[in-house]
Amino acid sequence: MSSFVQEPVRNCPVAGEYDLCVVGGSCTGVFAAVRAARLGLSVALVEQNILLGGMAAAAQVNEWHSLHDTTGRKQIIGGLTVEVLDRLRQRNAVQERERKERGRYYIFNSAELALELDALVAGNGVRLFLKASCAAAIREGDSISAILIEDKSGRRAIRARTFIDASGDGDLLRRAGFPAWKNDILQPVSYQMLAVGLERIAKSTGKNAWENVKHRAAEFSYPLENARPWINGYAAPADIANVYGARIYGVDASDADQLTAAVVESRRRHRAFLDMVRAECGPDVAAVSMAHALGIRETWHARSLHRLTAGELLSAVPFQDSIACGTYPVDVHAPEATFLRYLDGREEVVKHDGGVVWQRWRDEESPTPDCYHIPYRSLVPETAENLLVAGRLLDADREAFGGVRVMVNMNQTGEAAGVASFLALKHNCLPREVNAVELRRALTSGGSILPEPHGI
Repeated sequence: MSSFVQEPVRNCPVAGEYDLCVVGGSCTGVFAAVRAARLGLSVALVEQNILLGGMAAAAQVNEWHSLHDTTGRKQIIGGLTVEVLDRLRQRNAVQERERKERGRYYIFNSAELALELDALVAGNGVRLFLKASCAAAIREGDSISAILIEDKSGRRAIRARTFIDASGDGDLLRRAGFPAWKNDILQPVSYQMLAVGLERIAKSTGKNAWENVKHRAAEFSYPLENARPWINGYAAPADIANVYGARIYGVDASDADQLTAAVVESRRRHRAFLDMVRAECGPDVAAVSMAHALGIRETWHARSLHRLTAGELLSAVPFQDSIACGTYPVDVHAPEATFLRYLDGREEVVKHDGGVVWQRWRDEESPTPDCYHIPYRSLVPETAENLLVAGRLLDADREAFGGVRVMVNMNQTGEAAGVASFLALKHNCLPREVNAVELRRALTSGGSILPEPHGI
């Protein structure tokens, strides 16, 4: 018997025609759509979940890292990231905190973030398609003329003059047949839940819930070979904690069966953890929300005009076409430990039992850069004529990606792709032909902060 079923040829109704279609409604995708719409483009935004916000909202990864340089004094990230944080402050839905090693960071309420993104999209006239997946692309040579989506109305087409793939997994890039690649060893996945009662336990015992109950892990089939769950804060008036599930290694989350297995196992571990807490500390603990999406760090990358390397990142190599900057360390979650390389030359090795070892990857006499840079070319697929990528699809080697993959960096790539799409249409040129000086100027005019890379 054949392992394939032939799909009948059919006509698909056109749901709309736009200047730009963005696939993926993460903050990256939303920011791409909004920046383009503010410049006058008609924009469609396609999102497979019912919530906008991607990892930040649907996956409940509720932390944005530092917006400042390595000194902690100069702000280097602005734009829509800052605008959304300001919106959340008005609703008491974000908390500013500080870590000794990484500086200021932000804990936010993921549900409130999703509401703000709804308002941002609606307020800028973006046409939204929720619970919609990119099923196929219609190509004419190296250009995409339309995408086919699957939503509750069936299969429909969206025509556009240009496209941005912010799906994370390359749903448009790969279905259109443009080159993509992935590392042999992918960063692990994790799955989040909100729970009540854990903060009370920490206050009464002086230890977080995991430290109270980890001795019962074998009894409840909770595997200790992976990292312990991370109990993080949550910006809400109630006793709510965000539990980042133990990392699961060896999962390609762009594969449907592997993703399903990872989610089911992650939920089983969350249930086991809660049962451990109830058995050891009392019954007043409960889950109140499971994430709507798996926390995915890495799958596919576009084969772009430039692959960002760890050497370029850690040496803060200047780029003429720099469109984003950051200071988050190179953060590689390897099966044996998590390795973090900081721009000041230190390296932090975090073992799965929580133990930390400090060493150096660069001598102490070397100067510390203010920040590193991401070039626009890493968002431009090699052969596509009207497609850009944004977010974790950008082209970067394993270590460089470990640094740039965090949301405050990826948000900036979305804004850059949105503005570049506008400029390509404005000048009737290919995305690879967009003038870097004009792109940087347009980004800063819209609120982005782009320090001039030293050395240019």
